[in-house]
Amino acid sequence: MKTTGIVLLILGVLSTLGSFSMVAQGRPTNFAGLSFVVLGAYLMHRAARKKEEQEQKERWSKPKSE
Repeated sequence: MKTTGIVLLILGVLSTLGSFSMVAQGRPTNFAGLSFVVLGAYLMHRAARKKEEQEQKERWSKPKSE
């Protein structure tokens, strides 16, 4: 999930930069690349959260050593 998020984030940033350059040239464009940026950031955030939840679960389930 993290790798997919990184790839989508990079594609979204490149697409958004391309849209900005088209606007600077006076051509009509859309900013659909921003949706990839948002989706990629969400996937990266979710992957980090899942990893943190797993670590907390492992710490909770470990028996206490005396």
